[in-house]
Amino acid sequence: MKKALIGIVLALALTLPIAVGIARMPGIDEWFASGAGSEFFAPLFNALGSVGGENNTDIIVATLLVVSFLVSLMLVVVSFAIFSHLRRTHRR
Repeated sequence: MKKALIGIVLALALTLPIAVGIARMPGIDEWFASGAGSEFFAPLFNALGSVGGENNTDIIVATLLVVSFLVSLMLVVVSFAIFSHLRRTHRR
């Protein structure tokens, strides 16, 4: 339980830096400027009843944060697995 809570806190701490990294990836601005980004999110806009403008931006930012949290959680889980394996092999 303690290890899971530490993992979630670490994932939350990494969410914003990973979100900034994803948002600043080369090609993201061009993807949205070409309209392909809006087409990609169109089913989500329709499902959530977005009327456009700031609502669409809020949905995109929320999606970015959720994806960033999932990526950071995967990084934390993989890091825990690597450190656990290294500790076990070091004890032998």
